[in-house]
Amino acid sequence: MASTKRVCGKCNKGAGTAMCYGCEQAFCTKHFIEHRQELAQQMEYIGQEHDVLQRDLTHDHSKHALLTRINQWEQESLTKIQIAAQAARTTLQQLLNRPKNNLQVSISKVTEELQSSRELDDYTELDIKRWTDQLQEFRKILDCPIPVNLEYEKDSRSAIRLLKITEPQPLDTHYQTTQIHELSDWKTPVSDGNFAERFEDIFGKVTLSENGLVATCFGGHADRSCVGGTGRYSTGVHYTHFRIEQTSTHYHSFFGIINASEKMTYDIWNSTSFHGWWDLDYNVISGKSNRRLSPETIRMGDEVTLMLDCINRRMQLEHHRTNRTVNMPIDLQLCPFPWKIIVLLLGKDDCVRILH
Repeated sequence: MASTKRVCGKCNKGAGTAMCYGCEQAFCTKHFIEHRQELAQQMEYIGQEHDVLQRDLTHDHSKHALLTRINQWEQESLTKIQIAAQAARTTLQQLLNRPKNNLQVSISKVTEELQSSRELDDYTELDIKRWTDQLQEFRKILDCPIPVNLEYEKDSRSAIRLLKITEPQPLDTHYQTTQIHELSDWKTPVSDGNFAERFEDIFGKVTLSENGLVATCFGGHADRSCVGGTGRYSTGVHYTHFRIEQTSTHYHSFFGIINASEKMTYDIWNSTSFHGWWDLDYNVISGKSNRRLSPETIRMGDEVTLMLDCINRRMQLEHHRTNRTVNMPIDLQLCPFPWKIIVLLLGKDDCVRILH
């Protein structure tokens, strides 16, 4: 049988066509060269956007308005409050630098990918779209205003009011600021309540139903099937409620997070950004499993809530039937923002539902 010729996507001529496996169109020799030149121009634009983002990432916050007020307060209060002023500077600088520090690892990874792909001329429209989406997400994080308050101690007994730097909380009536030398490591989390999580990305043998609320495995343990959520988390506190609709007696389901820029693969559970729980006494930190000898807790019909606390860089799993909660701090050098929820389903017919 004679093979069907592919016509050029621009001039509709069929002779001597070449195939682009990115956009899946055929081109004649002339228009294939033009097509690659267009991609090169798009790549150049991506490079410029990347360079601008890198420049802004190193922006100096030393002239921040609050630092000026701190310096004025220091002069007015003389040497008695110099120690408090320096503590306020340090706290403020840490808050202002937090988004940049959180993005450093992710930006470095994209930098390496862009440099390698440009040098090898190895990229397609799919790669450009992925890099564009990543840079746009990083830009949103970097440009997000940092909520910071400058407050003074309300102590009528003191001749000099102590100064403090605080982060505003969503529910001010339940949060009391602390003097800068007494700030606690974790702040009370309050959910933003504005996002409804759903399943979207899959790897392996998983089917999604009910508009992304239900994930069902039709494979086995050897497939290492997993599913990711639509959310990208880098600020605030977020709660996602799950119910285990079906689970096998031999394998656990996993609830946790990875860095959102990572692709879900067969070996995802070995990634340094892979954090979470197979069970309440069986956790994984940076791809390394830690298991205590205790009976399994999570079973079919149970409901669990995964809390992502981006403010304090930690997550929590709550098991409602036993009223048990387990916590895990997250090292941003290992799992940088933004985070993405990941669920692993290893048994045939294992099924998890997101509850809203």
